[in-house]
Amino acid sequence: MMRRTLRRSCLAVGIVLLLSGCATFQLTHEPFHPKGKKLAVIAGLTNPGSLHAAQALADELAKSSRFQITPLKQVAQSIPNYPQLVKGPYHSAYFEIDVDYGKTDLARVRELQHRLGVDYLYVLWAPATVSHGSGGLFFKNYPLMQVVAQLFETPDSREVGRGQYAVRVEEKTHEILRDDMQRVAKELAEKTSTLK
Repeated sequence: MMRRTLRRSCLAVGIVLLLSGCATFQLTHEPFHPKGKKLAVIAGLTNPGSLHAAQALADELAKSSRFQITPLKQVAQSIPNYPQLVKGPYHSAYFEIDVDYGKTDLARVRELQHRLGVDYLYVLWAPATVSHGSGGLFFKNYPLMQVVAQLFETPDSREVGRGQYAVRVEEKTHEILRDDMQRVAKELAEKTSTLK
């Protein structure tokens, strides 16, 4: 009994360290100097997880960065039937995402960025949520939403950044844990020199 509790505690600590130690955003072109202030965060898939993740990240970026974040209502007005499917940078997604950034539909990204009239477009795909066992006495085991994302810059929708990360999801409400998205937003703002 004691051994099992210790093992679960170690697993929980390992997951927390894994989540906190991963780089959630990397620049693809350095040095980076922002050429504008308008940024939209959109879901590249039509599933609720991608939509919730896009909204949560947009909310946190509005608080932690100097980017002017396009509100979801304006995104929905600019893109008919939002969210729409944008072919993403991966082959498959089950327990983890098999990433291939060359698979992104850049023509579609360019079209959406033009419709939104933003300097930067952050597209995220959350194709899978994975649960790992059950919680214990001293910790709660949250399902993990797998996310892959890219940041594009106008005028030619050049990729300037990318990321792959996992965020914890509240099982009953399907809400993304705020501190996970705060971490993602802060790292993006730091690396793009827009941190408040």
